[in-house]
Parts: sequence; C-alpha cells; structure tokens
Amino acid sequence: MLVGLRSRRQIAPFTLHRPGSLAEAVALRDAPGTSAFLAGGIDLIDWLKHGNTIDRLIRIDGIPNLAEIASDSDSLRIGALATHAAIADSAVVRGALPDLAALWHGVSNPRVRFAGTIGGNVMAGNADYDGLPALLALGAEAEIATPTSIQRIPPARLAALGPALVTGFVVPSPATQLLFADRSLRPALTVWLGLAVTAERVTALRVAVGMAHAAPVCVARALDLPLVDLGGEAAGLAAATMHLLPEPITDGRASAAYRRRMVGVLTRRILIWAGSST
Repeated sequence: MLVGLRSRRQIAPFTLHRPGSLAEAVALRDAPGTSAFLAGGIDLIDWLKHGNTIDRLIRIDGIPNLAEIASDSDSLRIGALATHAAIADSAVVRGALPDLAALWHGVSNPRVRFAGTIGGNVMAGNADYDGLPALLALGAEAEIATPTSIQRIPPARLAALGPALVTGFVVPSPATQLLFADRSLRPALTVWLGLAVTAERVTALRVAVGMAHAAPVCVARALDLPLVDLGGEAAGLAAATMHLLPEPITDGRASAAYRRRMVGVLTRRILIWAGSST
C-alpha cells in the first residue's frame, strides 16, 4: 500500500489490517515484523512521512467500545479512541469531572480536536502534548490489552512498552477531584494541578509539568489542608514541589534556568488560584 499526504515523500508500503476485536489486534501486533496501531492517525502519518517504516498498520477504530466514556461513583473511564472534542463536549465528563471538560475545550486546534484521540495523544510520546500531564495530575491509570486480559498501569510507563494497545484511561474518585492548568507559557512549559478534596479539605496534591522535560513529570504528595488555606501555603508548597522535580531541559524555546524559575512561579500562581476557587 502506498500513501502520499501533503508531501513529495512517499510513505513506504505496509499491510493494513482492520481487526474486529482486542484479541485479534493484539495477535496482529505480536506477529513477526513491526506494527503500529492507527486511531486518528495525526501523529502516525507524519511519522511515516519522515521515512519510518512498518510491516503492518493495525486500524483499531472498528473495535467496539474503544471510544466510550462512562462513569460511576468510583471512577471516570475515557476510552482511548475518544476524541478531544468528544471529551470536552461529553455530558458524562461534565457531570463527573467538570474541570476536565472545561479545560479540554482549549486543547489543540479544531482539526486535531475532532480527529485526534486521547490514546493517540498519550502514545505519541510528544512532550508538548497535554494528555499525559493532565492524566498524571488526576492520578489516572492506563488500561492496556494483553493476550489474556486488560491490565491497568501508570500512564507514565506506557512509553517503555512499545506499541501497547491502550483501551482507555481511568480517573479514580472523580467526584472528589479538582483540576487546574496554567498553559500561558506554552511552548516553554505548562503546569497542571490535580487536587483530591474531601469535605473542603485537600487530601492529596499532584503537580504535573509538561514541555519542560523530555517527558512530562509529576510530583504527588499527601496533604491535610483546608482548601481555602491553599493560597496561603502556595509559596511553601511550590518550593517543595520544585525541590522534587528533575532538572528541566534547555532547547530553542527556553533555558533550563528560565524553566526552573517559571515552574515555581506558575505552580505558586495555580495553587493560589485553586485556593480561591471555592
């Protein structure tokens, strides 16, 4: 199969498969040769256009329920093939975790929002993308299909697994979660803040930083603090978070020193914002 897309460079031939089940898709991936899963295809097609080759392209949009979004009292599950637009517009997401729905309206451009999926966003391994830091801030787990079962793992581990078949992401206890983001310094860095709140007290805090390292990083800690006091403790919490983060990178967008300083500024600012949101 030969495909050309907005480029004079031709994509190398591959075999296209359309499995109807997770078991079939996993078996195709595990067959001899190289494989890649196709959902929205935004990143994968560009990857192929840059001269990368595969033996098999496994299109997974024919597998039932991979785009489903569902919630119960314990969790919010977002299927890997849910598009960014579907997440932002989902009544289920708005009911279970309204902060996520509101923030996701600002992710990416219209073309990507209506074609790109949350699974593809995470599996692309692009440090500029928002999917992984948002999930880290929410303490989410990734579901992956194996030959015999569905397993849950921390989403930060996906990069080391190769072509994993991600079926969805599970956010625990969404009714007690608050999510905030400061994306004002893109493309140098972003800061995502997830709070677990019970009876107006913050019991856990997760700060995820995107674009400042080779991959998003997250600092999590237990707290017992009234939500309204979060702003007053913002400077100390930001300093403690900075101490636990790895050294940022220097590239053509920003220096490590600038990123390190501004991560502290944005973390403090977002904590003050969160404390005044009640």
